[in-house]
Amino acid sequence: MTLVNGIKKRLGKAKGNWAEELRGVLWSYKTMPRASTKETPFSLTYGTEAMLPVELTVGSFRTTHFEEASNKKDLRANLELIEEKREWSNIRQATYKNVVERYYNQIVKEKAFKVVDYVLMRNEARHGQLQGKLGPMWEGPYKVFEAHPSGAYAIETMEGRQIPRTWNARNLRKFHF
Repeated sequence: MTLVNGIKKRLGKAKGNWAEELRGVLWSYKTMPRASTKETPFSLTYGTEAMLPVELTVGSFRTTHFEEASNKKDLRANLELIEEKREWSNIRQATYKNVVERYYNQIVKEKAFKVVDYVLMRNEARHGQLQGKLGPMWEGPYKVFEAHPSGAYAIETMEGRQIPRTWNARNLRKFHF
């Protein structure tokens, strides 16, 4: 998703020069650390960080203190340690996924209705279209007469007429008299 957003932003500004901009977008995607792994895709593939083009033109600590003999030795050592780096990255990614899952589960509240609860039904769920900006969002009340373990509910009108099919809890909300 990040790649798509980066492409849209950069290429939207570039208008007709998208071919020149695409290379920069892909390069930045490969060299930016991910939140989940704390590593760049480039370093997980090649075992070392990429040299940015600006470092060659402006100069950096890496370019001014470069020694070819020690560089080859360091690159070999990085390649020997790449599997360990990938394992640590997988551990960090699993931890990150657990944190995101816990956060999501705190926010999302599962709705559960009991038989004989009164509910309102989302208007667009029943009619398949919005009734306009000023139209009603909810209709009802209805009475739950059957609750399935999967989170689907069979409802009926206040007069006892059953509404066809079952309804998911996300299309219902509790009604209080």
